[in-house]
Order: sequence, then C-alpha cells, then structure tokens
Amino acid sequence: MKSLRSFVVLAGMVGGALACGDSSGPGKRATSVTGIAGDNQSGPTGAQLAFPLTFTALGSDGLPIQGVSVTWSVTPAGAAILTPPTTTTDANGVAATTARLGTTPGQVTIQATLSGVSPVVYHATVLDPCTVALTHNLGETVNATLATTDCNFNAQGWFYDFYALTFPPGQQSFRVSMRSTAFDTWIDFFSADGRVVGFDDDSILGVAQNSQLDVILPGDTSYIIGANSFDRFTTGAYTLTTTTRPAALNGCRAVWVARGVTVSDSITTSDCADSSVTPRNYDVARIVVYSGATGTVLTLSAHSTAVNPRLALYQLNLANNYARTLVAENDDSLAGSNTNAFIQYSVTANNIYDIIVGTSAGGETGAYTFDVSASTTFSPRISGPVSRGRGGPGGAGGRDSWWRDVGLPKRSKP
Repeated sequence: MKSLRSFVVLAGMVGGALACGDSSGPGKRATSVTGIAGDNQSGPTGAQLAFPLTFTALGSDGLPIQGVSVTWSVTPAGAAILTPPTTTTDANGVAATTARLGTTPGQVTIQATLSGVSPVVYHATVLDPCTVALTHNLGETVNATLATTDCNFNAQGWFYDFYALTFPPGQQSFRVSMRSTAFDTWIDFFSADGRVVGFDDDSILGVAQNSQLDVILPGDTSYIIGANSFDRFTTGAYTLTTTTRPAALNGCRAVWVARGVTVSDSITTSDCADSSVTPRNYDVARIVVYSGATGTVLTLSAHSTAVNPRLALYQLNLANNYARTLVAENDDSLAGSNTNAFIQYSVTANNIYDIIVGTSAGGETGAYTFDVSASTTFSPRISGPVSRGRGGPGGAGGRDSWWRDVGLPKRSKP
C-alpha cells in the first residue's frame, strides 16, 4: 500500500509538471529506451538475481534523460522482491532495481513502467533449489547461509546448499571444511548421479561440531557438495572451504576413497593404535560400495617391501554408534611366499565399509602402497587363500532416497 500511494503522488506530480511545461525533475517523459540488461536470468528460490535489471531512458532528442519516474512490478504477485520498487532515472538516464526470487519455482515476469513509452519487460526463472548447484572451484571459500528457501530434500527438514566441484584428469586428494557458530554442520558429498560418496558430521566426533571431510578420488569428473546441518529445520550462516591435501590416510580419522585410487603412505607409531596387539598401528580408509542389481566385488590390495601388510574390511553401522563388523581380512595373499595383502569381497547390498591398513606383526613401521581396484568383478586368477568372511552386509532402510541407497538413517551421532 505504501508503494502504491507513492506512485499515485508521483503521477499527480507528472501531470502538474506537464501542464506547466517543466523540463526537469520526476515529471520528465521518455520517448524511447535502450541498453536493456538483466533479462532471462534464473536462480533458486530465495536467491538474488546475479545482475540488476537496468535500462536507459532517452528523451525526444535521443539523449539519456534524468528524472523519469519508474515503477517496477512482478507477475505473479510476490514471485520476487524488487529493491527499490520505484525509482527515477539517474544523470545517465539509467533506471535499475535488484530482484530477489520468491519461494515458488516457475516463470516470473518483471515490468518497468514509465511515462511516454511501452513498459520494459524482463523474464526470470525461479528454479527448484534441489536441482541447482553453484559452481565451486577447489581452493575457494564460500560465505553463505542456510535458509528455509533452500532445498528441503524430500521434505525431510534438512536444508541444503549445493556446490558443483569438477576435477581435471588425475587422482585428487582434498578436504572440504564447513564451519558455523549458528548450528551443528554436516557435509554430504555426492557423485554427479546423486550417489553418496562420503559425509562428515564432526571434525572430532561429539566434540567439534564443525565438519571436515577428507577424500581421495580418481578425478576427471564432477561431484556435488551438499552443505547442510545435523539437526532438522536449522538455518544460519556458515563458511565452506575446499583445499588440497596429501594423498595419504590419516591414522584413526577415516579418509573417504573411491574405486580406482592408489594411496602411498607409511605405518608410523603416531597412527591409530591397535589395542589388542601392542604396539601395532594402522590407517583407516572409508568407502561407500553400491552392489548393483547382481552384486559387485570390492578388490583391495596392500603392497610393501618395508612391512608385512595386513588388510581388514569392516562393515560400518552408523545407526549403532559407528560399530564395525569384520567381514573379510587377509595377511599374505600367497601364504609363505607373498606377504602382500589382498582381499576380494562380494558385496550384495549397498553399504559403507572401513578398510584397515595395518601390519601382520606388532612393532612394524614403514612405507606401503594401498589400492582400491576400479573393477567390480572377480579377478580371473586368484592364487592361495585370499580372505575369509565373517558375516555379511546388511543395514536398515534410510529415511530419504539418498540415504536409502546406502542403507543408513540420515543422521546418527555416536
């Protein structure tokens, strides 16, 4: 009502100015417009369009004209917020406004009305925020805010901002950090087809509520970072940062890996300590494995000339305080003749696994190479004892489609 009343007052001023022949101030009339900019933009719900909506008003002499009154309006009503809703052209004849999109996806028409010429019409598209990812380059820091206009995926109550991260050819090792003083952060990391690759809640479980996700990937593809929160219906400011890191494991803190990666690292006395054998240390890799319609095979190997490597594969149960269940292990791929460790494990359901890279005997330290094969089938030739299974994969159904894929509830803290 306030903007309408202002428009009526300005309209009266225009009429008075014309009657008196005044050639300056808000009563001036344009005869044409030029330099229309900002048309055909798009953005997710609640986002401000990247570029202001502008045009230049021209007088009868073809020159920019100052002081022309402009009223901006939106169809459908409320589909965007315009700032300001009314203005006058400046010394260069330019009128401008910014548009913040509303909460309903769809097409929006924005109109600039001024005396003397036909309205200037702009078009915008309000996108479903669950289908939009902002481009993110490795090494960038983003200051953003979770809001109720963000993606509320499957109406589950977790608001998401998505960032698209694309890598060049070659293996990549990096860290995604999310920090906030307003809420308990959570990072999800997805492949381009929407499958979970990794996630992190607390950089120190139950202690530091900022998130830190370490990942080693084959590269040459695109991934999606999902910045969100541990608790439902949470909003507030946060900072998201990506940085490169050495292609190594982190001792007790798991590093997420994918099929096709190779890690060169060392077992040291500062790595995670095995409480059952003292002293024996190990590193931890974590992987999401999708079984497919007919199952899949996960192939792991550890090679070393410095230590006698040992591999163990544990199914991870986030719904039960991150409990591990041993499903396969191997010390020597060829008993008595080849001390390199090798596991081939048939996965029949989608699950998350911890891979323990350690040593056969206590007190061993030294360099090793760890591989996750890209192959999803059994090797055509397997010699000697490879692994022995202890139990099988399982897991309860999730609470939305992403997490149903990996058989997990959406959120769980130890």
